[in-house]
Amino acid sequence: MNTYNLENTQLHELLEHSPDGIFTIDTNGYIQYVNPAFCRLLGYSAEELHATPIGNYLGDITIFATCMQSIEAVGYCNDQETIFTRRDGSVVHISKNVQALHDKDGNIYSILINVRDMTAVHKLNKELMEAKYDVLTQLPNRTKLLNDIDALDSSFNLVLINIDSFKEVNTFYGHTIADQLLHSFAVELVNYAKEMKNATVYKLPVDEYVILVQSNCSKVEIHECITDLSHALNNKVYTIDDHEISLNVTIGIAGSDIGSLYRIDKKEVMAHSDMALKLAKKRRKNYLYYDESLHIKEDYKNNVLWIKRLRDTIYDNRVVPFYQPIVNAKTLKIEKYEALVRIIEKDGTIIPPIEFLEISKKVRLYHYITTIMLDKVIEEMAHHPQLQCSVNLSIEDINDPYVNAYIIDKIKECTYSDRIIFEILESEGIENYEIISDFITQVKHYGVQIAIDDFGAGYSNFVYITKLDIDYIKIDGSIIYNIDTDTTSQIITKTIIDFANQLNIKTVAEFVHNESVNNYLKNLSLSHLQGYFYGEPTPLIKD
Repeated sequence: MNTYNLENTQLHELLEHSPDGIFTIDTNGYIQYVNPAFCRLLGYSAEELHATPIGNYLGDITIFATCMQSIEAVGYCNDQETIFTRRDGSVVHISKNVQALHDKDGNIYSILINVRDMTAVHKLNKELMEAKYDVLTQLPNRTKLLNDIDALDSSFNLVLINIDSFKEVNTFYGHTIADQLLHSFAVELVNYAKEMKNATVYKLPVDEYVILVQSNCSKVEIHECITDLSHALNNKVYTIDDHEISLNVTIGIAGSDIGSLYRIDKKEVMAHSDMALKLAKKRRKNYLYYDESLHIKEDYKNNVLWIKRLRDTIYDNRVVPFYQPIVNAKTLKIEKYEALVRIIEKDGTIIPPIEFLEISKKVRLYHYITTIMLDKVIEEMAHHPQLQCSVNLSIEDINDPYVNAYIIDKIKECTYSDRIIFEILESEGIENYEIISDFITQVKHYGVQIAIDDFGAGYSNFVYITKLDIDYIKIDGSIIYNIDTDTTSQIITKTIIDFANQLNIKTVAEFVHNESVNNYLKNLSLSHLQGYFYGEPTPLIKD
């Protein structure tokens, strides 16, 4: 294995006797080394496997492509499940963890893969999935629901019910009481369903239930019924082990007929009820009936398309920083820049973060964007010896052990880390002060400065500012935008500035977009100004 000689080493002994399959491949996917466990797993000898493409044994080659993208992007790929084909033609379900190995120059010379046989677990899961009833509530489960829907030859409605914040109930009261509560809730639903025409209750995973209504009810009748159901469930108090517990629920409804124009595929109704439920939660409604006019399906389709676009963008290295100047409020000279993320499409179109950041968080690609931005900013700063530059970090970044460690390592290696500013997004809300405070302490050890971004955007907490060792408060653009005419914005801004000045914290006004706003801000004791009035974000830095 390149510079590493596994023979006659303790590492070699560990690999040879490991119960898990372990092998290495080169960057082209050809096998370099296999341990005995991996040979037993596939039924081949080490000699037969050596120097052959790993794709010869994969049941799904697309998984390999996805994994290699992750390797190239971040150097690892964990907890991915796939299928290998044995010599005898049978398949083995495995879980794999993949790690790139780098030489002293940082180039990948080999890729280490650890695989574990999950065939027995897969078989057990399949058997459990085929079971038709929930053990806790004795209600028919999702598998039974799908089978029953498939057997229907008439119109129906699905009423999907989610218990809001049930995780908190679980945490506060414990699993035993939470399980009893789920059972009691099921009994309540069954009793209510008896009053409906041809209605059956099903238990879905965790905290969700479904009522299948097989009668051809009108939309008005369903609304009346669900209004009563929502009121009953949201006002019910359950007594369990002397604890009085009330629950709130959100409901999504969908039918197999949309109006009288056409009938949809029965299999889509479940997805539609789930879409309606999620939108109801987003809009803070007790219930919502799926309707084409809501455009929920189009939003979901757009999200799916964005997942592919994001993966392609990361793989093609088209995540880039644009730099916006930040000027001294007194001298009006540029003192630093903020790196703002952009995506460059293949046709050169520049995509702003508002179109992709939230989706990237939902599909767990956000950390790639953070690490790419940090790498590129540090690289760019090397060409500008006097440049100070800020990089945005989310609370999610800091709470993520991998991203947190990656950032710390990059700062340790950077010889000019004292010119870096991390902007922590305050609009997300800071809940775990200990983790945030520890992170700040670590990076400030290497000279990094800290700014709280979007301050005043909705979660603002003046108390924690006193607990965190920060250097800047950046006042949110929503407050600055109309500050020249909005009295409330003026009061809030002056309060933030006075508070910061007493703590010797510098203040930055964002979104300075016109002369009128700028003229008002010049009379305040701000330290810096930022916005299109002083410069738009650009891919190049002007020295």
